[in-house]
Amino acid sequence: MRFPLTITDLRGGIAVVVGGGVVGERKVRSLLAAGVPVRLISPTATEQLQAWAAGNKIAWEQRTYRDGDHDGAGLVFAATNVRAVNRKIAQAAIASGLLVNVADAPAEGNFHSPAVHRSGDLIVSVSTISGRPRQATTARDKIAALLASDS
Repeated sequence: MRFPLTITDLRGGIAVVVGGGVVGERKVRSLLAAGVPVRLISPTATEQLQAWAAGNKIAWEQRTYRDGDHDGAGLVFAATNVRAVNRKIAQAAIASGLLVNVADAPAEGNFHSPAVHRSGDLIVSVSTISGRPRQATTARDKIAALLASDS
């Protein structure tokens, strides 16, 4: 079953991103663009993630994932480079009734992030049923170009 939606309020919740690599950075970038508070859980982080943490744009807990790290979250992103850890994060989040995205095994989570284009009050998001991010990104870019040409 697929049901697209736009979350308009996490009701004070935050997004927890577990994993400080390039995938985690991409997730954090999109969350920050949407104004979502982020807690990063990772023993290491990319330079950009470190800069966001140093600038107090995200909260970084410099350690490995522990049970309960999703407490208080509205969204959870499992983006580590360890398959078993991502599976554990997904299982715990789903058991708690949370929305969880699993970067390396999308079927283990219960949502995935669309390719997004923002322009003023307009948000265009493109997704695929089969979880093909490259196809969604290409379609998003074509739509964004059409919108720019209409301006």
